[in-house]
Amino acid sequence: MAKIRKLTPAEITNVVTKIRKKYDEYHYKFFKSLSYKREFERRYMQALKDNVDISSFLLAEISAIEELLKRAEEKYLNKEIKNTAVKKKSFADKVLEDNLNKIRKYNDINFHPDANEEIRRLFGALYSLEQEYWPGLYSGLKSTSFALSTKAMMNLETQLHDLGGGGKEGIPPKLERYVNRLNHFPRDYSMVDKEEKNYILESAFMLHEIVNVLEGIKEKNTNTEEENQEQLDRVLAYVNQIIDDFRLKEFKKKY
Repeated sequence: MAKIRKLTPAEITNVVTKIRKKYDEYHYKFFKSLSYKREFERRYMQALKDNVDISSFLLAEISAIEELLKRAEEKYLNKEIKNTAVKKKSFADKVLEDNLNKIRKYNDINFHPDANEEIRRLFGALYSLEQEYWPGLYSGLKSTSFALSTKAMMNLETQLHDLGGGGKEGIPPKLERYVNRLNHFPRDYSMVDKEEKNYILESAFMLHEIVNVLEGIKEKNTNTEEENQEQLDRVLAYVNQIIDDFRLKEFKKKY
């Protein structure tokens, strides 16, 4: 039997990343429990503690997940062939695909290799709001009675920067804990999920507040100059589009 070549530290990192991604594929593509990935993380930690041959261990692990994927794929295809000669997407698949297509119009800011796509795209949407739309908002407010220095506007601008600004190393403050959770080993997936939900919820609250403020300004300033009104409407339309595309309509603060 041929001797297995020892992997370099860089190769070990690459193989572990590959295995994790394959477990993610197994989970999302075939709706399998995340426990499979968690078990791999547990075995990997134990292998490190026991000082076993990591090269042999990882070779066995990648073979195992590839076999799981192969069996799941075969099972899925056999079921499809059995049920119908013409493969059709289920209603749930179509809804999922439609939802993904809606958010894929926004920039995908890949701030971490394991970050959820919805979080990456939402960050991209908020980054564009701050960089491309927010300056025009100030211009549009010039001919209104709304004071730019009000606490409400300053608070919204701070929230937007915390959620969608460049921040430290290109990561906004509100995503720093999420990145820390992703970098923690072994990962606590319940905490990762919690950080994702917090980010989505805080973003939704802020976006709805922006809509409330802009609609209030529009209602109270019916004589706003046309050019300035266009600026306000442009921002309002973009914010409402984000709310629709990311399905945030129901996430409003209760006063």
